[in-house]
Amino acid sequence: MPVFQASLFLFLLLCTAASCAQQKDSPAQKRSPHGEKFNIPCQECHSDQGWKPLRAKMEFKHSQTRFLLRGRHTEVQCVDCHADLRFSNVPQKCQDCHADLHRRKNGPECELCHNPNGWQVSIHNINEHQDRFPLIGAHAVADCYSCHKVGTVGQFNRFGLSTECISCHRDTFQKASNPNHVASGYSTDCQQCHLSMDSWDGAVLGSARKK
Repeated sequence: MPVFQASLFLFLLLCTAASCAQQKDSPAQKRSPHGEKFNIPCQECHSDQGWKPLRAKMEFKHSQTRFLLRGRHTEVQCVDCHADLRFSNVPQKCQDCHADLHRRKNGPECELCHNPNGWQVSIHNINEHQDRFPLIGAHAVADCYSCHKVGTVGQFNRFGLSTECISCHRDTFQKASNPNHVASGYSTDCQQCHLSMDSWDGAVLGSARKK
């Protein structure tokens, strides 16, 4: 091959390589509707048929993000959390997605009582219950809704309920027949006689009459 033709061929080859490299590094080629820092291959969620619908079984792993899906979060649709295509805009705090039924009385840390498996609370997870009304004795195994009844103002507001025994046990007090608490004029301060939180048995009678 003559020197001139060889030089021309080499020049065209270098130009082609430079053009390809420029196209590869072009911002238009890298731009993603999901945000600049979203570097996951498109085919993990999309098919070669089009952008929509998404693949029935996606290879994308949410564990690669800042928000690991656990419990009930694994069951929701993507669009329930991702209101727009820029995935980095999605908030990560509970109150950003869930309405606060406690009317902001219990603070923003939902995880003190709840977990990703559902809103049903676990008695052993309620740290804040150790201040005004420690759950000891029979109260430790009571169902939350037996005290925090549906329809009460600020249902799970820990400052919304009285800590007096009679506020929950008035019906028991009025129906007691051996002895008859109402007829005997006993005080509604239950702890004057009932020293144990485990049961009504073993009451110590004495100064229980109302003054």
